[in-house]
Amino acid sequence: MTSQSTRKTILIVDDEMVIRDVLEDFLSSEGYDVVTVSNGHSALNELESDHYDAVLSDLMMPEMTGLELIAEINNRGYKIITIIMTGYGTIETAVAAMKSGAFDYILKPFKMDEVLSVLDRSFERLRLQQENVNLKETLNLYRISETIAKSREVDSIFGTILDATEIETDADYILLYLGDRSMDGFSGLQRFSARVKEQKETIKINVDGLSSILTDDGVFLENDEIKQYFNDLPTVLIPRSLCCVPLKVPGGHLGFLLVVSFTRKIFFREGHRKFLSILGSRAATSYENARLFSELKDTNNELTEANRTIKENFRQTIVGFARAIEQNDPYTRGHSDRVAVFSRLIAEQLDLPLSFVEDITFAGQLHDIGKIGISSQKLNKTGKLNAPEIRMFRKHPEMGKRILEPIPFMRHLISGVYCHHEKYDGTGYPQGLAGDEIPLMGRIIAVADTYDAMTSDRSYRKALNREVAIHELEINSGTQFDPDIVRAFLVALEKSGIEDFNDDGL
Repeated sequence: MTSQSTRKTILIVDDEMVIRDVLEDFLSSEGYDVVTVSNGHSALNELESDHYDAVLSDLMMPEMTGLELIAEINNRGYKIITIIMTGYGTIETAVAAMKSGAFDYILKPFKMDEVLSVLDRSFERLRLQQENVNLKETLNLYRISETIAKSREVDSIFGTILDATEIETDADYILLYLGDRSMDGFSGLQRFSARVKEQKETIKINVDGLSSILTDDGVFLENDEIKQYFNDLPTVLIPRSLCCVPLKVPGGHLGFLLVVSFTRKIFFREGHRKFLSILGSRAATSYENARLFSELKDTNNELTEANRTIKENFRQTIVGFARAIEQNDPYTRGHSDRVAVFSRLIAEQLDLPLSFVEDITFAGQLHDIGKIGISSQKLNKTGKLNAPEIRMFRKHPEMGKRILEPIPFMRHLISGVYCHHEKYDGTGYPQGLAGDEIPLMGRIIAVADTYDAMTSDRSYRKALNREVAIHELEINSGTQFDPDIVRAFLVALEKSGIEDFNDDGL
């Protein structure tokens, strides 16, 4: 029996019947499938109608020589072993045979063992060549897999799969079918070769029939039975070879990857099936990951929006508390909102980042939230505060800090709430910080808070006019206030055109 792992089909081409018969009998007994023809034209017709692994051709034949036959076989792109048989065993003959593309040659009269040896040697050479091709395919597959794995865009993944399949198989028809995706007539997931583009509208796959024979390893067919997996193919299209592999995901199949040849010289083999199986499996995993990533992204967006809503609601609640405190004191009503506006003007004048501008505006609204624990009677006292009352009032920055600390998305505002009564010379409270030790938020709000306090009516005095308040800021610049902050505020105040506030706000 032949040493080949699978049964090979050999075409014998010779104008001498006796040689054809002898070779057919012998090679058939050795496990080969053998077909014989008498001339080169008949050989080409046979190659167009069926698949062969090797051609043994006589050198000298009427109408078409063996060398001319081999040259035409190569021109037509058949991937097949060609061997010349000749009774003219010269170096020139051997060189001519090799130049024409023959794998080897056999001298007549030949011994049958020599024929087997040449066939085995040729098939082994073909196997080694195929291994090199397989190695290149493996490298290509690795690169393709890496490209697919890095992509999170489903369209990009599909495009890569179809491109790779088209290059590696030269198929006439490629279908990437996804059972859980609206295919819209499979538009966008099909490829057609130039050979069948005119009939592409007539190529319709029997998906249910094909799915019923699909295994985890995939299938490939090379006979007329392929027709049953198509719906109403025109007579001009005869499917010659089909290979189909599943797109496997945990728990089942996502769909399948199918290639079809309507061309006689293109047949799919085990290597194609393995290539497509690996590609399909990687593609299915990447598609599933992309789908899960998309779902996760949508869920994350929903959670982010929900979190934003919660934060905003909480923020409005805290601001509401701060405003509620002021509602009990007609003299300070709207004070926090005005401090927020002044603080924003200063931050913008200093050209600070927008995020900081937004944060200090919020911090300005909350700077006095610690007063929530001070009674309205104390807040509205007209006379001078005694020592215990002063200590109580001085606790409101600490109280504000305690209110904000448990709230993660408000902790970055604490420096404005906690430090707005610190003084630039270190004589302020609650920590006695000086200069740049005082956080920037605290230094800004200190100026905005003091200016609004001076220009608003209080229970213990009437509002100072604008010029007097500005003068107080200037003479206390460098002692109570950061000089840079004071300068920025006065410039910003002048630019803003703000003259006064009413009792109801801005």
